[in-house]
Amino acid sequence: MVNFLLQENIDDLQKLSDRLLHISDENGYIYADDLSELHQAIHEKIIDLYSQRGKTPEQDATLCLAILMGYNVSMYANPEDEERKQAVLTRSLSLLDVLPPSLLKQQLSAVCHEMQELCEIN
Repeated sequence: MVNFLLQENIDDLQKLSDRLLHISDENGYIYADDLSELHQAIHEKIIDLYSQRGKTPEQDATLCLAILMGYNVSMYANPEDEERKQAVLTRSLSLLDVLPPSLLKQQLSAVCHEMQELCEIN
């Protein structure tokens, strides 16, 4: 049951992040309240999932990918979030060593490299 709930929360975070990326596609308008509410929901979901671990390397990679995607679209940037983002990035890079070749591994690798580049720029 706990494993199912974790996967459901991972899926929710991925959907929220995707929705934020495509928010103007829905009707052409972006309302500040909707944008703020969506950012807050993403941030809360990241906080809820941060301390979680997947039962398998694949589920853990999916979890890390969702969290990194959430951070990627999030407007929140405080020192605590930056530390968490770096910890998830480090964890993700170690997972890349144990994951078999797959779409998940490619996606996680791409997000990790993007995040590393952003960290180097800042």
